Amino acid sequence: MRPLTATLVLLSTLVVLLVSGSAAARPTGVVAPLNPLGIEAAEARRVQRWVTSAVIAVPGHRWLASSRLNKLLRSPRRRGCSAEPRCLGNLGRKIGAALVVGGDVGSLSGAYMVYLRLVGTNGVVVRTVNGVLDPRKPGLRNAARALAHQLLTPERYHGTIAVKVDVKNAWIYLDGQRTARSPAKPLTRVSVGTHALRVTHASYRDFVRFVKVGFGQTVGVDVALSAFPVRGASMEAVEQDLGQPLADHELPWYRRWWAVAGFGAVVLAATTATVAVLAGRSVGRDAEVLVRP
Repeated sequence: MRPLTATLVLLSTLVVLLVSGSAAARPTGVVAPLNPLGIEAAEARRVQRWVTSAVIAVPGHRWLASSRLNKLLRSPRRRGCSAEPRCLGNLGRKIGAALVVGGDVGSLSGAYMVYLRLVGTNGVVVRTVNGVLDPRKPGLRNAARALAHQLLTPERYHGTIAVKVDVKNAWIYLDGQRTARSPAKPLTRVSVGTHALRVTHASYRDFVRFVKVGFGQTVGVDVALSAFPVRGASMEAVEQDLGQPLADHELPWYRRWWAVAGFGAVVLAATTATVAVLAGRSVGRDAEVLVRP
């Protein structure tokens, strides 16, 4: 039993070391209260809950409870500290946080404009983002989640475009860059925003559309290419018309038989007269020229 017990103890120790090592590798952060801009404190706290829930859900970080930071901020000598990055960084360092998420919130026609900033312990602003959170519309949680990822993990702030083309071997361009050929897998890691999509094929008309990509969303685009018009029947009809001879009265006057015969007679008579004139002239002798020295 002793070897088994020793093995279990060793495995438990390894697990603890791995867990503690992975936890230590994750940066520690804390969320500061948002500064209200022209709104009641109760409204700011409401938006604060949305933002905090979205921030702590972002993987790769360890988050401290905000109560310790809030207690320090309530001190009279730290009035206005939540709006000063250097002060926030110092307070975050005191409670053991490497990152502090702060910001401001204001009202805009029933919605809330949120300005977030990520501050390091040295007081330097690492990144800032802004967005609109509207509780009257669906997707409030996704909007807050998008803000949090854009602030903390911008490398993951992207979406996907799934392009389905009804023909094979069509080239797919995104923002002017050739990215795939149909049939193609979904285009992943597409930055959030509006993109220009173009699908081309030698035998079909180009397909062009602007596609809006949201965070964590897959946008499906069904492409039905239109073939160029084929005029085979018209060409065949023209070829048949060209093969039929025209009647004499359908030809212009200079191509009718009597005009062609008349022109030929005139040319023949002129040629005969010219030959006769030249034949009548004789050459007596060579001309002599005396050249004096």
